[in-house]
Amino acid sequence: MMTKESIYNVRELEPGLYRIGNSAVFMDLIVGSHHALLFDTGYGYGDLKAVVRSITDKPLYVVNSHGHVDHACGNQAFGGAYIHPLDMELCREHNGPQMRRAELDMAEVPPDFDLDAHLGLGPGELKPVGEGDTFDLGGVTLQVIHLPGHTAGSIGLWCPEKKLLYVGDAMNCFVWLFLPEARELATYIRTLHKAARLPFTHMLQSHEPDPVPKRKLWDYLDLAEHLDFEAGTVVPAPFGVESEVRICTRGGLHYDDRSHPGFAAIMISREKVRK
Repeated sequence: MMTKESIYNVRELEPGLYRIGNSAVFMDLIVGSHHALLFDTGYGYGDLKAVVRSITDKPLYVVNSHGHVDHACGNQAFGGAYIHPLDMELCREHNGPQMRRAELDMAEVPPDFDLDAHLGLGPGELKPVGEGDTFDLGGVTLQVIHLPGHTAGSIGLWCPEKKLLYVGDAMNCFVWLFLPEARELATYIRTLHKAARLPFTHMLQSHEPDPVPKRKLWDYLDLAEHLDFEAGTVVPAPFGVESEVRICTRGGLHYDDRSHPGFAAIMISREKVRK
């Protein structure tokens, strides 16, 4: 029988580094010698806290990569989370009953799911965190890197000891830059260049199960710096967005070429194209 805990899949990448997955979104648990840190809390279905506590009983930091519903709606189980101030209001909005109800079809829920209780949950206590702040877990440190673009307050966590960069949704093969909270293309390009200057070998992205090599940044940059909005594929504007929205893909590739090693796409509104 499916339980609240079993809706989550746990994978240990190496000692102390865990990926916790549910419905195509991944959260990351990093365990040091005296503290642990959970990066994102997902949709908030099931008992994520029990999953985390089955792995470690160390004092826990909880950090949101950004304020979207699929990344921050499990905060309440932990009492709240650290988040960039620019995404605090977004997080509160996405933890409200309207957004929670709208996203019910997006994730796997346990059979004893309590809808009324879920809709009544808020984000918990939101504590500010920003560029340069560091979490010392004991033998492992995680430094906050501000990575605006997908949202104004998107952040990553750079782990120099493991040469890893946890990026949430800030950069990936199919980044969204069409929602009102997204920044303009020029901001995303600056974020990619900023990430490229960091000494790491792999990225951990929220919607990719495996670590992604740093070299993929150059695919993302190639697309972003040469983006041709007029050549993009027009798609129905989702989530009530009024501006024209297109999917723009890297030169010579189509959206159906997602398995191609050089694939990259940006879903972007016309108003966000300014470079």
